[in-house]
Amino acid sequence: MKTKQITIGAVLVAINIVLSYVAKLPTPTGFVSLVEIGIFIGAWHFGPKMGLAVGGLTGFLLDLFAGYPQWMFFSLIIHGLEGWIIGRFNVQKTVGIRIFGNLLGSFTMVFGYWLAGSFLLWITGGAKMSIQAAVLAGLADVPANIMQVLVGFILALIVSVPLRKWIR
Repeated sequence: MKTKQITIGAVLVAINIVLSYVAKLPTPTGFVSLVEIGIFIGAWHFGPKMGLAVGGLTGFLLDLFAGYPQWMFFSLIIHGLEGWIIGRFNVQKTVGIRIFGNLLGSFTMVFGYWLAGSFLLWITGGAKMSIQAAVLAGLADVPANIMQVLVGFILALIVSVPLRKWIR
């Protein structure tokens, strides 16, 4: 990546952390944030490496700063993979493939957090919680994660158009 792209990536991570830290909605297992905005913008404009870096770093640092260290490495992997997938499919010229990439990246985030949340509930529930109960309880955050992706996608679309001329 070029110096300008690295700088823009660092700015996206910083803005993403500030936006996500200021505007977050608590849930039983964590919180809903605006982290998707920077992931979509980075992946759309600069491809899979930027999507991976912005997603992974933002997710990791946000959980660290917000006091959810148990989520840091899950967020690094889940949001990083989400950004990589979105960026990987976005380099295609066909609109249908790009839409598929956005949906697949979004699904990866929702599914990844459902698995991670179920795992954390199971290991912290001790002998009292079965794996089945943890998996079912993990479903509680799926609607919030779907909303997080949708809001992030819509806001990224709105912000992305005027940003296009500045970040190229």
